[in-house]
Amino acid sequence: MHFKGLDLNLLVVLDALLEEVSVSKAAQRLHVSQPAISAALAKLRWHTGDELLEKIGRTVRLTPRAKEMIKPLKEILFQIESTVKGQSEINPQTLSRDFSISMTTYCAQILLPSMIDRLQAIAPNVTCQVEDIAFDSVTRIKGGALDLCVTFLQTKLLNPRETLDELSYVPLFSDHWVLVSSKTNPKVKQGMNFDAFRALPYIEVRPGGVPSLVERTLDQLTNRPRPVVSVPSFSLAIRSVIDTDCVTIVPSRIIDRHTRPHLNVVDAPFAIPEIDECLVWHSRNDEEPGHRWFRSLLVDCVTEIINVGALADRCPDKEGEKTASELDTEPG
Repeated sequence: MHFKGLDLNLLVVLDALLEEVSVSKAAQRLHVSQPAISAALAKLRWHTGDELLEKIGRTVRLTPRAKEMIKPLKEILFQIESTVKGQSEINPQTLSRDFSISMTTYCAQILLPSMIDRLQAIAPNVTCQVEDIAFDSVTRIKGGALDLCVTFLQTKLLNPRETLDELSYVPLFSDHWVLVSSKTNPKVKQGMNFDAFRALPYIEVRPGGVPSLVERTLDQLTNRPRPVVSVPSFSLAIRSVIDTDCVTIVPSRIIDRHTRPHLNVVDAPFAIPEIDECLVWHSRNDEEPGHRWFRSLLVDCVTEIINVGALADRCPDKEGEKTASELDTEPG
């Protein structure tokens, strides 16, 4: 890659080309001639050492390298604009931006309803792409392909090679684990021991193919139960125990007013580390105004959910649990 002589205006052209995947459409978007965009593309190909746009049959497609550039380039342009304008405050009503965030379906069930309401009410031009948590989510944040993820700080559980280097984070909420079964299952009782649990057909959960803290804990036991089935979400596990003899272990907050009447909910029959979900992002975005505004919105969503008791009717918090109202939007 050749940076010497790079005109920053070329980054604006590159952004248009990556989004439009067309020289003519990029020219129309930037209100310049098509030959000017073609000349800029030639310079960009020299600087990057990549074709960027390649013709396959009758269609034009982005190269793999060009696809990798989309997200980091957007961040660079946002940062340049905010630096030049000296922008420190964001007007949500006029902000037009797309954020990407990775989380489990469990976290999505807690966060998304409030987040969607807020975005529709105060930031109509902001969109958010939500994807399931995966082993490479933290890696993709570092590479710029992902804005944020909601996960626990033990990043090595997602990927043994990952660390918190380059990352910032803020706690969102805590939760504890409960054992659930069908309401009609007579074998599940409060205070049941591990042997009684182990004798029951067990459904394990691996969100995004990643073992949950429950499975990590059970893996350390010599007499762990053998699961009858493995599912990718806690919601699916809950549905699977209703009207069956199976049991599963899930976060307490995921049990809502719709499922609770059909479930028997008791304390987990063995010690499991509590869930401490955190919002994680790359440190390069600490002071970027738009990114900072979106992080504050997510933290406010959790604060509102917990403070108004929207989660309390699902399962009361354990005494002494931290709430999002005790947290700030910057890591402490």
